[in-house]
Amino acid sequence: MTEHTLPKKEQLFPTPEYQKQQKAQACKSRKAHSHHTVSHIITDSSAMKRLMEMVHQIAPTRSAVLLRGEPGSGKDVIARAIHAFSQNSHGPFVKVCCEHISDEQLMLDLFGCNADFVAGSSQPRAGRIAQAATGTLFLSEIGHFSLTMQARLLRILQEQKYEPLGGGVTQSSNIRVVCASEKDLAELVLQGNFLPELYYRIHIASIALPALRDRKEDLPALVAYFFERYQRENGRSISISNDAMQHLYTCDWPGNVRDLENCLEHAAILSKSDVIQQLPCANGLYVRKQLRQKMQKTHDLMKEGIITVGPVLGEQAKDSERSRLVMALEKCGWVKAKAARHLGITPRQLGYALQKLQIEVKKY
Repeated sequence: MTEHTLPKKEQLFPTPEYQKQQKAQACKSRKAHSHHTVSHIITDSSAMKRLMEMVHQIAPTRSAVLLRGEPGSGKDVIARAIHAFSQNSHGPFVKVCCEHISDEQLMLDLFGCNADFVAGSSQPRAGRIAQAATGTLFLSEIGHFSLTMQARLLRILQEQKYEPLGGGVTQSSNIRVVCASEKDLAELVLQGNFLPELYYRIHIASIALPALRDRKEDLPALVAYFFERYQRENGRSISISNDAMQHLYTCDWPGNVRDLENCLEHAAILSKSDVIQQLPCANGLYVRKQLRQKMQKTHDLMKEGIITVGPVLGEQAKDSERSRLVMALEKCGWVKAKAARHLGITPRQLGYALQKLQIEVKKY
């Protein structure tokens, strides 16, 4: 290995911040074929027909929309459908991944900044809100928003105004906002982690996406669509035997349509002929399914209090959280109310965290 190919230090010993940046980048550069167009929405099932009726009813309005559904259920595709059938269809569709990204970076991405706000830059930077002007802004996984970000979004929805970072002139916004969440936002409201005003605002037009296990009538058309695209991209015609196809109906598809897509691509790659006779999961080769089952089992045991986080991982997580809280307190002169605002949580939540981690607040 030459010195030019040596991995960087952060790649060998990734910090939590580096891992977060990598996840955010992966979200932005997700495989092109995982973005399905509006024209390929499969609606053979009654569940999807009802969903599309709601899309056509909600899309022409100016109301913000909340898409609720499990991972891989197609929230991205439905958001694009709402844009395509809306008054804003002539404008751009701008997606922002809200998970795995810090508050500071998310604010910069959304609101942009004035000249000189970022070191070494002398030009103002347009945020995604400005880029989505007259179009649709799609906020993926709004459940990851801090309370500070929620308050800023609420202002945009109520007043259609925002301010770039660094101060300056208040900007007007005429975008349509579509939000998505895998989390239960109502539960977050009860926990004090989501603003009730914002929840009521985006829940006016709410669409629940059905899981794939509840729309199995769509399986044949989905399989045909994925195989057609696989042939187009790889130059190889693939089909599936009746026995293998029947196995698709017995799976619960916890990862939904995205899970089906990955399963079929994996099967196509492993298949020695152009007809898939057996799916990888049928003979234990589908590693992702095994991992997901282990993760779900661990999650259930933790939820029931039967097991706790392992000592090494648990202590590392505690140390990281303790350091984060202490740094925020020191930055805010050990004023708890100020530190809570800085962290995007309530003073009550901060007090609970300090008590749990046994952090003694300094008094001056």
